[in-house]
Amino acid sequence: MLTVRGATLAAMAAAARLARLGHEVTLATGGVPLGQRWASREGPDGERVDDLSPVITLPAAWRDLFKKTGSHLVTALNGAGLELTPAPATIHRLPDGSEFALPAERGAQHRAISTAFGQPEADRWSRMIGVLDGYWAAFRSHALEACSPITTAAHRRSLGLTRTVGDLASELTSPLRAIPLSLARADAPALAALPLSVERTFGRWYLVDSTGQPRRASTLIDLLGERLSSLGVRVVADAGRTPDLDCLPKVPRRPPWRSGPPANPQPDITRKMLAGDGLRGAREIVDHATKTRTWLTPRNGGLLATTVAFNGGPPDPAWGLALRTPRDWLRRPPIVDGDRLSASACSPAGPEPWAELSSAALAVYELHERVTGGDARPTNKDFRLPRHVTAERSDP
Repeated sequence: MLTVRGATLAAMAAAARLARLGHEVTLATGGVPLGQRWASREGPDGERVDDLSPVITLPAAWRDLFKKTGSHLVTALNGAGLELTPAPATIHRLPDGSEFALPAERGAQHRAISTAFGQPEADRWSRMIGVLDGYWAAFRSHALEACSPITTAAHRRSLGLTRTVGDLASELTSPLRAIPLSLARADAPALAALPLSVERTFGRWYLVDSTGQPRRASTLIDLLGERLSSLGVRVVADAGRTPDLDCLPKVPRRPPWRSGPPANPQPDITRKMLAGDGLRGAREIVDHATKTRTWLTPRNGGLLATTVAFNGGPPDPAWGLALRTPRDWLRRPPIVDGDRLSASACSPAGPEPWAELSSAALAVYELHERVTGGDARPTNKDFRLPRHVTAERSDP
């Protein structure tokens, strides 16, 4: 019997993977609804916080999770009457008052910037993203696909810990420099701008129903909950034992004389209905003057405008840890810390859903090897999943 603690996405993913590997798994939620970061807080109109954004990035992490737990993402989506479709370009309201639609796809992105700001600026933007692509390759080795230790100055350089977001933005000569600066403070390590690389490489996606209307991204969490049930994971409030894998997000302890990485704030949320404008999909607007993001989603013949600011709420580790200095990232709780295994929004991979899924996978590989001696990592080409019989249901 293995016990996973937490109602978080990382905990759900880890429990599903362990069960598919043949382990008897108990998921101890602490009495919190599954999908803790989202379900633990409601917006002002009673909707779950997970309904803030319909955007999904790096869907390959979800595909891998469903495949490694004995299903296929497309099959699960088909069963729910949904499919993944590319999201439209993000509209940026730049500090000079202009608006610019930034596509995610590489070629479209270059053409849009070249048209709006000139070919030289498009080339500068491409070089900046190219630098971030290099950081992404190192980030995968140290946080997503393995836990390679960071021991040298070369490691820190490869991760973008020796440059700042301001350094990246200074390469641009147009109002576009506001885009990387919207992701973190100017003196934060360049690693904080990785989302720009991730979106250009893997795209931005929506779940849409048969009518083409966007659905909440958290539907994926609901489908994962169904996987837990079919795999026979026992979901309880308290397992009554020390967990084998702790997936509760926590701020790391620090010496009293040194400031440590604070938790990211909970988002401040405002919602209001607007008159419909014929919009069929959803639209994301980033306002760089007010430092807010607004998602416009068709709702009952009008538009539901959900505006989010991530700089005003109380700190909450469920939303990850702030990245202000290189030390902040280096001190994030590692997946493997002696005998202790953990995976959460506070792990080195970060708080994004795909990052939590990756952290959970690394923790599962380590735990499975400790218990069985077997190597379930993707690099082990000889590994085969054990035969699995679908459970009728999980225990209440």
